[in-house]
Amino acid sequence: MPIALVSTARAAAPTSPDPSDATLVGWSMLPTQTYVPGSASSGHWTTGNAAVPAPYPGQPVQGFSGTHALADGSYLVMSDNGFGAKANSADFELAVHRVRPAGETGVTSYEGLAFNLSDPDRHIPWPIWRDGGCTSAASLPAGYACPSRDRILTGWDFDPESMQIAADGTFWFGEEFGPYLLHTNDQGELLQPPVPTPGVMSPSNPTLGGATPNLANSKGYEGLAIAPNGRVLHPMLEGSTAEDKAAGLDADLRIYTVVSGVFENGFLRYRMESAANALGDFIMINGHQALVIERDNLQGSTAAFKRIYLVDLSDEDGDGYVEKTLLVDLMNVRNPDRLGGFGEVFTFPYVTIEDVEIVDAQTIAVMNDNNFPAVGGRGADVPDVNEYLEIRLAAPLKVDRRLLPSG
Repeated sequence: MPIALVSTARAAAPTSPDPSDATLVGWSMLPTQTYVPGSASSGHWTTGNAAVPAPYPGQPVQGFSGTHALADGSYLVMSDNGFGAKANSADFELAVHRVRPAGETGVTSYEGLAFNLSDPDRHIPWPIWRDGGCTSAASLPAGYACPSRDRILTGWDFDPESMQIAADGTFWFGEEFGPYLLHTNDQGELLQPPVPTPGVMSPSNPTLGGATPNLANSKGYEGLAIAPNGRVLHPMLEGSTAEDKAAGLDADLRIYTVVSGVFENGFLRYRMESAANALGDFIMINGHQALVIERDNLQGSTAAFKRIYLVDLSDEDGDGYVEKTLLVDLMNVRNPDRLGGFGEVFTFPYVTIEDVEIVDAQTIAVMNDNNFPAVGGRGADVPDVNEYLEIRLAAPLKVDRRLLPSG
């Protein structure tokens, strides 16, 4: 059944900007091999590649799966679980960083580690890697020793893919192993046990036991939107559940409503243009409108579908589905100033484009997860970087001012 949205003053009817008028007005990139200064080595369970061999000399700042714009022009960026899976990411420390795009130089500067995610008060009721998991492992790779039991969370514990800051300054993270919602203070320390999704479990869920999972791995909360009041969350699955697939709804993604950490009954549905597509990100722009990145799973010369939709969650026709309008085709963005050294038509052909943020009413920021140390977005042997785009829309959005950059 449709969810009941918490509304503020209702915005005007959805605007319909012409996607062909979207213009690149800012471009910057963070180099592939950007590591947290003084951090522990990583990648002991991976082989890397010829361009970036493993293990790595530190903790990669790596691909961004969640972001939050700050008033001074910098961004908080959240790295995901590390190297793509639970089994190979035990030495990747979950983190939020601060970066500053610099259009005049084309290089994004790394301003430092904001915090690591951790569980000092032992809210997690199962072993985590840095407190029981490592010491129980049957074997460890050469050159790696178990760290101290400091309760820092790693990519063995969770796979965070989305992030929002609540009105009280605490952080919420959507992750994929559960899928769970994680609630932390502004230092990344868990404030409560992981919040499970009612009736949904992935194969990586640590409480699965003998139950049958009904959501594929890496199809959890890629999107996590927050209402303008900063108190209501809308987590969105990246993939369809087994029940929805059995009902012929394999292109449908569920959007939930969570108030004070409690899931409300029911959900809305977002229908992808193809069941083979995936969610990249999902953010609110006012009380009922949102932005969604929908993408294919291709890259480089084969990439074809990388889009941002303007979505209306009002469900005025009562069919349980959000309405969507194409806002930006990321494979066809005007670039009259040839920013980044690209041509007059800019394309963004990375496989995982996972961040969209509001800069102002007519400008959005977009970033990719570079899946460190992946190659292929800009060339078969070219290490993928983290690119930052600013895109000017054809017309302003109805943005609630409380969702503009702050803090």
